[in-house]
Amino acid sequence: MRMIFASLVAALMLAAMPAFADDKPMTNQDVISMVKAKMSENTILMAIRAAKPGFDTSANGLIKLSSASVPDTIVQAVIEANGRKGSDAKGGGGGGGSAASSANAANPEEVTMYDGGTKVPMRYLAPQMRAAARALGFGGYAQYAVLNGTAATLRVKDKKPSFVVAIPSNAQPESYYTIASFAVRKNGSREVLVGGGYMSYSTGINKDRVMKATAVQEPNQGAAPKNYIMYRVTPDAPLPAGEYAFILYNSQVKVAGYFASGLDSYFDFGID
Repeated sequence: MRMIFASLVAALMLAAMPAFADDKPMTNQDVISMVKAKMSENTILMAIRAAKPGFDTSANGLIKLSSASVPDTIVQAVIEANGRKGSDAKGGGGGGGSAASSANAANPEEVTMYDGGTKVPMRYLAPQMRAAARALGFGGYAQYAVLNGTAATLRVKDKKPSFVVAIPSNAQPESYYTIASFAVRKNGSREVLVGGGYMSYSTGINKDRVMKATAVQEPNQGAAPKNYIMYRVTPDAPLPAGEYAFILYNSQVKVAGYFASGLDSYFDFGID
């Protein structure tokens, strides 16, 4: 709900911008003005992606953006926007192109792992849910996501594998994925706490099981489906030996065609 509310607020802010009212190209100065106005980074990124690009991406233009304390992620978005303009002029799909119009468009249901220099397409599975009354103390309640088997089939050599995924352009990446560590149970399964509490109930992967990671936009957005952005997610620290899953919260995405099941996807892997 918070993500949806934030997106609605951002949309209203964008609608109020003069640059969109008369369809004028957005310029470097527009970006600098928004940064100085202390607008959120996500809102500025949305504005750049929605606007007609008229940016100066020459060396001098980029230096001026940097000198005005424009964050690197926004500078990258400016460069990508001008790149899309060039692709559109040639009839290409560009970073915001439609999956139907580009044979190279990524499928938002898929995740690609890079194990060192090896590209590995991942396969997801839907977990079973296990409820345990009083698991968190008297009157407590816990819910676990359970994966069959004590070990993932996909074994990874790199302690810091990276994951390339398409994320909706109106979503903050950190709210759309989680890398979680799973406990191996004696009954032949792997599980992680996803909700529970005492006197009140909360949802979400237990923070002790969340592996911190950073999402960075891919420099080349040519494979991005319409209304999606390609990101590369990398753990902040090497992952210890154990069982893991890259989890996409795609049940929160209300789009037709993708994720029709409405369930989150668990792309499991293990490190020996």
